[in-house]
Amino acid sequence: MTRFTRTLHFEQAPPLAIPLAFFLTAPVALGCAGVVLAASGAAVLGTHWLPLTIGLAHLLTLGFLGMVMLGALYQLTAVLSGNPVPAVRLAHGVHVLFTLGVATLCWGIARSEPGLVFASISALFLSVVGFSVPVAVALLRAPTQSQTTRGMRLALASFVVAVAIGLWMAHGHAGMRFPGVRSLWIQVHASLALIGWVGGLISSVSWQVLPMFYMSKRIDPGLQRALRLSIGLLITLPTAVLLADYGWGVARTSAVPARIAAVATLPALAIVWVWHPLATLRALRARRRKRRDASALFWQTGLACAPLVAATGVAAWCWPDPRLMLLFGWLALFGWAGMIVHGMLTRIVPFLVWFHRFAPVAGTQPTPSARALLPNAWAERSFALHSATLVIGCIAILAGADLPARVLGLALVGVALALAYMLVRVSVRHPEAAPAD
Repeated sequence: MTRFTRTLHFEQAPPLAIPLAFFLTAPVALGCAGVVLAASGAAVLGTHWLPLTIGLAHLLTLGFLGMVMLGALYQLTAVLSGNPVPAVRLAHGVHVLFTLGVATLCWGIARSEPGLVFASISALFLSVVGFSVPVAVALLRAPTQSQTTRGMRLALASFVVAVAIGLWMAHGHAGMRFPGVRSLWIQVHASLALIGWVGGLISSVSWQVLPMFYMSKRIDPGLQRALRLSIGLLITLPTAVLLADYGWGVARTSAVPARIAAVATLPALAIVWVWHPLATLRALRARRRKRRDASALFWQTGLACAPLVAATGVAAWCWPDPRLMLLFGWLALFGWAGMIVHGMLTRIVPFLVWFHRFAPVAGTQPTPSARALLPNAWAERSFALHSATLVIGCIAILAGADLPARVLGLALVGVALALAYMLVRVSVRHPEAAPAD
């Protein structure tokens, strides 16, 4: 572990309240998604074109995954690159604006209320600018130029472009004209968000986090270079296709642009959802420390879901069955990314609380270890609940029946409550109330 931690810069970490604010908000969005499903049943699972389904999807992408990833980047940018995010206190404003933006966007789209959608565009735009500019400055000026830092830059670029496309499309729900061929724009937006942003960040961070926390073997540098090249292609070519569609209407008269955008996605898809998961699973299997660890189970299950995501995505693109597209989204958001993000929260939050509150007094009074702040049994129960919910979701989508959909909603609420309970229990721990090991 020493070999990997000596290059980290914990002294540059932001105040604990900044990442915690984002992390503690994420389960709320997940719980809201569960309430929507429990109340609406199979009406949400008809097709991914329904306004209610679009709103639900963005509760998962922006409200759950996005909230965690923004909070994590404030922390990871400083610690991994050695350069703190400038004006980091602005993150509190970013958190408020992003929360309001996600809430009004999802509610406005689901209820077909253009005024709310229009308000969400402003809030999300300001929050993304307030987040991405300082983080980009920190990454560009980083004294430590590692593969992880370079991958984080590309992930951030994917996020900015995906949000720009999404806000542009959101005008179509705010009483204005949709910018182009809807299927093409959604395809590019989803590819950049899922593969470039979520996949790029998960992959880049895994190169540092897995050896540090789980004593796994080092990931092949060739994979790291291939990921950067493929995401660079993913950002440039499909975006150029959209600009051509918007400026000259090429996609309205030809199917070629959609094919170009799809082909440009394939290299990154193959790396993020096939090569990286298989290589990482091998590295985790060969790790030196193999004690029972629930957070490792989250990683392993999420990585195992990734090839299924790739296969389902290709099938959904080839065959027009709405269930395939919904299954693809569910496996990607709650199976692959959701599992990994959930698992990382069970490991990173206890470490951050220990580092900020207990490390300064270590040696002067009895302190617990970071692992003792979150008992493994809690994380194991949360993993079992998350896994069961993943299976219930697959059944509900394939069956298209009302009862499984409502059960899925209740299960999602259960996952959100379990995660919130763990995070709150850990975040309120202080040295004066901490028992010794």
